Amino acid sequence: MRDFRDMFVIARREFLERVRSRWFVAITLLGPIGMVAMVLIPALIAGRGAEGAKVEIVDQTGVIAQPLAAKLEEAKWKPAIHPASTADDATYRTEMGRIRDNKINGFITIPRDALDGGQIVYRGDNASSQVVQVTLHQIVGLVVQAERGKRAGIPDAKLAELLRPPNFEAQHTNGETEGASGMASFVIAYMLAFILYMVITLYGVAVMRSVVQEKTSRVMELMVATVKPRSLMAGKILGVGAAGLVQIVAWLAMGAITLAYSDQILGAFGVTGKGPALPSMALDVVAIVVVYFVLGFFFYAAMYAAVGAMVSSEQDTQQVQTPVTMLLVIGVLCLQLVSNDPRGSTSAIMTMVPFWSSMLMPMRYVLGGATLGEVAISLAILIVSTVLLARAAAKIYRVGVLMYGKRPNLQELVRWLRY
Repeated sequence: MRDFRDMFVIARREFLERVRSRWFVAITLLGPIGMVAMVLIPALIAGRGAEGAKVEIVDQTGVIAQPLAAKLEEAKWKPAIHPASTADDATYRTEMGRIRDNKINGFITIPRDALDGGQIVYRGDNASSQVVQVTLHQIVGLVVQAERGKRAGIPDAKLAELLRPPNFEAQHTNGETEGASGMASFVIAYMLAFILYMVITLYGVAVMRSVVQEKTSRVMELMVATVKPRSLMAGKILGVGAAGLVQIVAWLAMGAITLAYSDQILGAFGVTGKGPALPSMALDVVAIVVVYFVLGFFFYAAMYAAVGAMVSSEQDTQQVQTPVTMLLVIGVLCLQLVSNDPRGSTSAIMTMVPFWSSMLMPMRYVLGGATLGEVAISLAILIVSTVLLARAAAKIYRVGVLMYGKRPNLQELVRWLRY
């Protein structure tokens, strides 16, 4: 009983030390603002597109510049046709100079053989924008196809019918739920996984730094004299984890509200029309995210606590914590694999491995790639792994918190684990 009492006293101290911080309150409040921005900003950007972009058209064909300029004006760009009929070096230098002097955003070079497959090139200071790339690709493609149709003698009415773009949308579904926007589903699932990665990393490192600070200030010697190392480590993990749990629950609650009232939020900022169908953040999703955060945090916090016990200074932690951090980074790098094929064998394997399941399984579940049975198996593996890892970390912690000087080598760590 005393061990549990000591553990909760330390947990309470660690928890209050963090939640009373102004930074904790600020970050907790900024999280919901970020949730609203996640829905609002893409809609505003999509509505504006590349509005106001100043571009010039250097056309050697003599037939593409006019219709291209008209299409760009419809997209609310500001096009102008360069008077030069050839795209020689002088014209190139002139246009590059106008970009450098910030008179235009860019220029489109259309070669003489553009209708026969010659490469049309856009150079500009906004060419890295995905919106600019997609808009120009679509508009230039339509204009070139229209001119090819005219050259082939196809009537204008027939040509307009042939070039009318299809009304297309990719909807994500596993066959059991209504389809939602594929891009929106990916963004929401990716954000959930990234939030889990970020919070687990931040609070896991907080446990490590707390241990190192108490070691360097020699406070650890006084604490170990009254509290067992096992209770001390567990209390730190519980207290820090509780603070992280408060934060992530607040973010998830605001995220669920934002998704439920996304149309009203967009309407308040003047974004009209029905946007893409967004996947709902139902209660089961919130519960799974919270459970995986708790277990994932305990899993990695135990490792970070052991790292903190192994070193004697803040500088040493930068090197020793690298293997733990790299394990988390591998999970982040695999987010794309899960989103590309949520029901594939690679996703199934990755979400069962305890090093990465806390990040990848919630994402896979949101995308409809995992059943509740698979979630249960993944959780069972993660729970067993967390218990075993915590026991090993407690043994390292018990010896390491009172060790100063040289970092232990692998042989010494093995001896600590057998002790």
